[in-house]
Amino acid sequence: MTSLNGYKAIIFASPTRDALWDHAKSAAGSTQLDAARHALRQYMRRGGGFVGIHNAFGTEYNWPYYEGLLGNANFYDHGANQNGTVKVVNKKDASTEMLPASWGFKDEWYTLMPYPTNVKFLLAVDTNSLATKRGTHPGHGKMHPVSWCQYYDGGRSWVTTLGHDAGAFAVDTSTFPGAAQFQQHVVAGIKSAMGLVPFCK
Repeated sequence: MTSLNGYKAIIFASPTRDALWDHAKSAAGSTQLDAARHALRQYMRRGGGFVGIHNAFGTEYNWPYYEGLLGNANFYDHGANQNGTVKVVNKKDASTEMLPASWGFKDEWYTLMPYPTNVKFLLAVDTNSLATKRGTHPGHGKMHPVSWCQYYDGGRSWVTTLGHDAGAFAVDTSTFPGAAQFQQHVVAGIKSAMGLVPFCK
């Protein structure tokens, strides 16, 4: 990952732990272990696009730059994988303009610590629609965001905490309620991060 030139967007589709950190090199005392992190940072500074999906919030916990890429937020915990209602909170964005005002979806409904800042919220979950509440986190009240975007360090960052179930990505969207809307949202989000359509309106 030392050269990202030529890519219109980089997608973190549910990576885990320190995806960019070479623990073997670190243990050996190498000074080259930060090459992947440096490449991503420089890519963003050249105007690159970043897309983070679901467990993109469960990786690179100890890198402040990456937390900023996620909107100064990080994964804290989640409750049961359960049905809920997703609401559009910004209809102007390219990744939401085609969506209904709300729709049913099943996910883990991540809670975050810290809470996202300096971002534009796109989607939220109606917490009243959840049968059981989150884990130990006190919750986000009426605004529990699940997708947002921002310009970050010269580049574009579009992220969503949604996407736990493989069924949400299935070609046959009839097998997973809300999959069609989720896929429309993600595809348009990727295009916007790539700069192919207007970003973060």
